[in-house]
Amino acid sequence: MKRLIKAECGRELQTYSIKIMLTRASRTGIVYLLLPAALLFLPLYLYPLTRIVSRSFGENSWTIANYLELFRDPFLLRVLSHTFLLSMNITLLCVVAGYPIAYAMRFVSERTRRTMILLILLPLWTSILVRSFAWIVILGRNGIVNATLLDLGLIDEPLKLVYNTVGTYVGMVHIMLPYMVLPLYSTLQQIDFRLLSAAESLGSRPISAFFWIVFPLSLPGVLAGSLLVFMSSVGMFVIPALLGGLADVTYVMAIEKQVNELNNWGLASAMSVLLFCVTGMLTLLYELTLSVETSSGVLGRLVRYVFQRGPIHLLVWRERILARLFPLRKSEAIESSQLGSGHLLVKCWAWGTLGCIVAPILVIVPLAFSGEAYLHFPPQTYSVRWFEKYFSREDWIAPTINSLKVAVIATLGAVAIGLPAAYAIVRGRFPGKGLVSAVLISPMIVPVLILAIALYAVYARLSLLGTVGGLAVAHIVLALPFVVVTVSAGLKSADESLEAAALTMGAGPLRAFWFVTLPVLRPSIISAAFLAFVTSFDDVIVALFLSGTSAKTLPVRIWEGIRFEIDPTIAAVSLLLILITIGLKVVGELPGRRVPESSIVGHACDQDCRRSREISSRSKWHCFRSRHCGLGR
Repeated sequence: MKRLIKAECGRELQTYSIKIMLTRASRTGIVYLLLPAALLFLPLYLYPLTRIVSRSFGENSWTIANYLELFRDPFLLRVLSHTFLLSMNITLLCVVAGYPIAYAMRFVSERTRRTMILLILLPLWTSILVRSFAWIVILGRNGIVNATLLDLGLIDEPLKLVYNTVGTYVGMVHIMLPYMVLPLYSTLQQIDFRLLSAAESLGSRPISAFFWIVFPLSLPGVLAGSLLVFMSSVGMFVIPALLGGLADVTYVMAIEKQVNELNNWGLASAMSVLLFCVTGMLTLLYELTLSVETSSGVLGRLVRYVFQRGPIHLLVWRERILARLFPLRKSEAIESSQLGSGHLLVKCWAWGTLGCIVAPILVIVPLAFSGEAYLHFPPQTYSVRWFEKYFSREDWIAPTINSLKVAVIATLGAVAIGLPAAYAIVRGRFPGKGLVSAVLISPMIVPVLILAIALYAVYARLSLLGTVGGLAVAHIVLALPFVVVTVSAGLKSADESLEAAALTMGAGPLRAFWFVTLPVLRPSIISAAFLAFVTSFDDVIVALFLSGTSAKTLPVRIWEGIRFEIDPTIAAVSLLLILITIGLKVVGELPGRRVPESSIVGHACDQDCRRSREISSRSKWHCFRSRHCGLGR
């Protein structure tokens, strides 16, 4: 028996050595997997951004005149300050509205939590143009809000709730709220709430225990969500342009005006560089905060004091005064702790906010089947006339076909380029790996308008404007970061020893990847493809600059319809987009529910695991491979 166990141990040690040797050998050429991404990013991402920077300093000679004009123009300075103020207000509103949702999700049942997460993610799966159109219907002069207030006799004439600051705030909070809730919930999920009960049992009031314990521990999530919302709000173009008024011109709208109306590329480039620097500094601030948050140095103590202890010190004197005026008995503290997290007010706020998130999407459904010639909610008659109009008009069908072509090409290209790039980043060991990863993910941080302007200048010289292929390649650049991030997460969670076991059984690196790693990554690849498709199909900013009239996409057609005419056909198109997106998401989730087959590892380990199963029955010894392929259990 000892000889059998010793032989198996020696065999496992030899297998482990072979695994390390083969893995190192397979990593010698792994850098070549980054070649397709490099061929895409160098001419169509890094070079255009470099051209933007060089244009900001002058076309023919080096000058800072554009930057001087930028900081001397009172209108641009006013627009810049208004944009930052708008972004900060949107961030604050998202914190106030999103924190109760994340807090309630921490304590509800698993089924209720899944429902809440679904309601939060549903708007993210819906086109931003569809949501903007829904808010126009709700807040318009003849919209749901004004009609309800008039019927109740609360107002005598319709309120102006859209095409002004109110519409901008409502639309942007609706768009940005999921980006605040998800990081907050991820942070709150890691907090041990028994600390809250312990504080209450020692005499602390529930609200004081929350501000002293839970809120400081959740500040990293607040900071992450705030930076996401702030950066996205600074670069937001669609919502202010569709729902805002003349006084709500944002910084990116001013950049677009300099390019399309004034043809002032130098000043537009300087404005783009400034916006890019702001978003880059905010990203670095977030990374720095996370890196030093747990350190013991002076900087780490400063960050903890500013972001955790500092705000709490403001409550010290308030707590002391309340303790003297209204002393809390221990029995009351125990009773309050027994209430736990079931605060009715928090739950009502959370469900009410979630209802406001989903309501604009639900409004589209009856409007799509309206039989009236104008938008009115609720419709007096119902029909499918707007669906018939959509399928019979060439000015709607042609952009739809173009959008499908571009989205399919962009999805296939992003997956084909992003999959090997993600594999090289996760499994590779080479200098500058962090820099390469940051460059591949950076299109998620760079405002889309800057990328659109940069590509417009390059495409004009290459005669690619108004072509389906050129627009699809631009969308590959936009979608590639989502593929890299999603596939990298799947690779990090996959067991690398499975691939190594296949290599030890004689399979080559390509065969081992195809039969072992790829089946494990199938759910991640399908999710990445879904994100890439939605990113391309929902894009309106890049398509506005690059599509022209011959390659006009469906989002551009909806954009024109919302801005220049409120055609009820948009409601039918919006409903189709919602159904298509949800359907793709459901189909994408199906492979993740099935256990992937073990393929080559199971066949290669079949004989060894059967022998180890015989040994196991006598000595309770399990070999390394039998634990992974499942045949020796």
